[in-house]
Amino acid sequence: MANSAKNKLAASVAQQWPAAAAGRFSVEAALSGGLDSVVLLHILHSLRSTLPLELSAVHVHHGLSALADDWVAFCRQLCARWQIPLRVEYVQVASAGLGWEAAARAERYRCFSASSARIIALGHHADDQIETFMLAALRGGGLRALSAMPAQRDLSSEIRLWRPLLAFSRQELEAYAREHGLSWIEDDSNQDTALLRNWLRLEGLPPWRQRVPHFARQLAASVAQLQRDLALLEEYAAADWAAVHDAAGRFHVSRWRALSPLRRKQQLYAFARKLQLGTPTAASVADFAATLAAPATQQAEWPLPQGRAVYYGDCLYSAEAAVQTIRQLLSGSLTPEWQTAAYGLPEAIIRHGHWRPVSAQDRLPLRGGGHKSVRRLLQERRVPPFLRPLWPVWSDDKNRCLAVAQLAVSPEAAVAGGYVCRIPELSALLPDAPDSV
Repeated sequence: MANSAKNKLAASVAQQWPAAAAGRFSVEAALSGGLDSVVLLHILHSLRSTLPLELSAVHVHHGLSALADDWVAFCRQLCARWQIPLRVEYVQVASAGLGWEAAARAERYRCFSASSARIIALGHHADDQIETFMLAALRGGGLRALSAMPAQRDLSSEIRLWRPLLAFSRQELEAYAREHGLSWIEDDSNQDTALLRNWLRLEGLPPWRQRVPHFARQLAASVAQLQRDLALLEEYAAADWAAVHDAAGRFHVSRWRALSPLRRKQQLYAFARKLQLGTPTAASVADFAATLAAPATQQAEWPLPQGRAVYYGDCLYSAEAAVQTIRQLLSGSLTPEWQTAAYGLPEAIIRHGHWRPVSAQDRLPLRGGGHKSVRRLLQERRVPPFLRPLWPVWSDDKNRCLAVAQLAVSPEAAVAGGYVCRIPELSALLPDAPDSV
């Protein structure tokens, strides 16, 4: 039995490794000091000689317990003994309407996102999966929430989350720990039944386990089926997502209107999720979908938990992402490409000029005589109104506006064979997407 428990967990993790790795070899294990994280770290440590993985660990100090410093010390000693590099992150948790549990989780995932590793390994087990499913059901969650925790998912384009212990119960993890003589921390807050998850684990679920044969196995099968259904739904949703976007990455509402009402709502959920604007309520999605679907709607805003979406000129934007793109250009963190053109700015102006936001005084001369306000130009070229006050212009050392990003070059400054600036990121913010000035 002992050898079976030892071999079963390690063999399962080793078997999952090729799919989880997908060419990535650096793994950082999330180490709280609790049973599941200690067991996972020990398994990964034992596999270092057989798998091509570079192992490290991360501990997040939330400061929510009087014993938090002791937990850091425990994790340091454990990693020193096993010769595993440890990163300790100290965070301050502010609930900000999320609740302490959700706020602490958000801080952990922020720390995970800062990892230099390409895989974050998490010790969630089968009992955690059941609790997550039940909590989602009690809170009225949809398919995504009821699907609980996937074994793998991308945290970012660079980092993948991996949960290799989801098939094993806490009891099996305890057996493994005893067989290997492992010690771990027991968090006393896990006994606080005022927290719904703790109440479920300690009081709510035990009667179900006693009454229903194979309770855990049946719920695991249900979650697995829900995850398959979700994967299928996401395939269709991904096709719709591609259909409503153009090559420049703009979300076109006219294309969105061609979808069925249910698929329209699904795309609005996807927009909020992909643009990191928070999870909207069903009522909020329904209201905004009705607004966008109305042919008379020319402009609209959608307040979201972590930002707002703006509809203008047939395109739907994340206001925060669009503004951030412009600020990156103005600050110099976004480097544009200057290319020669039949008609553009001379090299001397490019060398000594700079980007700045448009001002009310900026005007461009017209070829036929007279001048035009740059702000009027922005309006005529349908730059979204919320971006007009920030729109970048190229100025010389006297701060004179000589070009408007993606839109125009001053005839007085332009020369044959001069330079124009190509900024694809700004093209994606323009409904009509001019590719050149």
